[in-house]
Amino acid sequence: MRIATSATVCLFLYCVGINANEKEDSEVIEIYGNFQPSAVSQMVSPVFVLSAQDIRSIVGSTALDVLAQVPSVTIKKSGAVQEIFLRGAETNFVIVQIDGVQVNNPLDTRGGSFDLASISKSALQRVEVIKGAQSSIYGSDAIAGVINLVTFTPGDIGTELSVGVLPKGQKVASVNVGADNLQGRFSYLDTDRQPNGDQQESLEFALQGDFVLMDNSSTRLNARYSDYKQWAYADQSGGIVYAPTNPRDEKRGELVTASVRHTHEINSWYELAAQAELYHIDDQLVSAGIAPYTNAPPTESQNQYDYYKLRWLNMMSLNSVQVTAGVDYKSEEGGASGFVSLFGTDIPTDFGIERDTLAGFIDAQWSYEALTLFSGLRHDDAEGFASENTWKVGGVYQLSKQIRFFANIGSAFKLPSLYALSNNMIGNPDLKPEQATNKDIGIEWQSDSSELNASIFFYHYKNLVDFDGQTFSLVNRSNIEGSGVELFASHQLSEDIAVEGDITYVNLDTESGEILTGRPEWQGRLAVNYQVTDNIKTIARLNYVGATESTSLYSGEFEQSDLAAFNKVDVTTTWDISNQHTLDFYVQNIFDKNYQVAVGVPGPELGVGLQLSWHTN
Repeated sequence: MRIATSATVCLFLYCVGINANEKEDSEVIEIYGNFQPSAVSQMVSPVFVLSAQDIRSIVGSTALDVLAQVPSVTIKKSGAVQEIFLRGAETNFVIVQIDGVQVNNPLDTRGGSFDLASISKSALQRVEVIKGAQSSIYGSDAIAGVINLVTFTPGDIGTELSVGVLPKGQKVASVNVGADNLQGRFSYLDTDRQPNGDQQESLEFALQGDFVLMDNSSTRLNARYSDYKQWAYADQSGGIVYAPTNPRDEKRGELVTASVRHTHEINSWYELAAQAELYHIDDQLVSAGIAPYTNAPPTESQNQYDYYKLRWLNMMSLNSVQVTAGVDYKSEEGGASGFVSLFGTDIPTDFGIERDTLAGFIDAQWSYEALTLFSGLRHDDAEGFASENTWKVGGVYQLSKQIRFFANIGSAFKLPSLYALSNNMIGNPDLKPEQATNKDIGIEWQSDSSELNASIFFYHYKNLVDFDGQTFSLVNRSNIEGSGVELFASHQLSEDIAVEGDITYVNLDTESGEILTGRPEWQGRLAVNYQVTDNIKTIARLNYVGATESTSLYSGEFEQSDLAAFNKVDVTTTWDISNQHTLDFYVQNIFDKNYQVAVGVPGPELGVGLQLSWHTN
């Protein structure tokens, strides 16, 4: 059973200013890591975006439910542990950002994941996913891709109030206020106890301001505070099916993020930017363990992690060439206190660690008629490790207005997480960074009523971190070869009916025969959008997840199981009652399919819910 690890060095906020349902020739994607806006038609990596309208139509209450609708993403939640597999990669090989600030926690046992169940769906305005190796832009952790959760719409003015009771008694509420150049948001989530034993509560406040402090410049300020709690059966415990009398794990945490970014156009060919970021998380996990407690003893831990990050970027545009260069400095500090109970003795699990990373980078984009070429190089110098050089090259050829080809190849790395280096039970200070090479090739075709995207990807991961039972510590030893195919298609059948769907196949090969849980070979989605009247719209979504491998400890021994493939249909009907009032009616798992997402952890049952929104301009 793999315990993969991660650290946190990303390069800068990227945000996609597009509507996934309204593609235009002029749309651009701005990756602030390399600074210059790029037309979507010139992107050398696959990009997927969920708009506010898409998010609203998804049945569910958290960001996890939203990400389950992204092609090539598989979600697995067992207890207080969640995993996000992008193209079958490790869950901590993906950078997660909220409004451009990286929120991966390198003190958690997964070595750098983020608790997306703590984010209410009501807080999201857009979800942006860029796939493939991105370390040449973002540095450490961006091995499989980057997920950016956007919670504000730039320039949004007015007030929106939303309240709802979602399937199985999940309660949500949110307030968004925008005036002039300042926006604020409050969101609340309380799921009650669900049939699988899970329960979440979260409270969040956020603020964003856009200001013009001097001519030819812009300044953006973001701040966010989140308080969350979770109760769930322990991971690997067999869940409510096999361990219904077991006490549940309890997790609590507080998260604070803030950033300020200033951009300044010096002249027609030179622009610069500077950004500062601050991140603080404090969480606590109490677990009663899994009987007979030899493999999963009772534990209690209190973790605190902080970082601040400074960046300076320069962008130069000379005719058909754009060049970006800059530096990135990050200082992080983490510590933990707690204990593990073994054979009646509480063994302390206290540790503390600090790490500084300095990076320099340069990338260039050259366009000539229908051809666009991209190249990037980054040098990271992290305290205690040899320097890392990552690179990426790619190209796009616009065969016609409707058809484009893209291809890229790049390298990536991930520093060992602070947990993996310092935990006094299984930590190993001699761990080496994990390495990756990724390749993509694809074609996209669009017409006025249809879209078809197809891509093939290949990746090679080495020096992956595993738990070694003989030494009872984490070690570098695993190599994984992966390849796959992604297909996405949409078509407007008539004025009132539109369909879209995707399918992904992933093939994984491990040299050491590790058990890769939660990763199906096949998965896919199908959505049918029916405009019933001018004011009523219905969307039916089918999700299919192929068979997966899983493990458990509920019998007292480590056991491997095969979880059957499943499909689930959700339906959302939206009624625009007036220009200011909207009612959403949700039906979850409409055919009441019975399946498990982990051993003993059932998927959601049939349920219904309502959400009412009121908005003014």
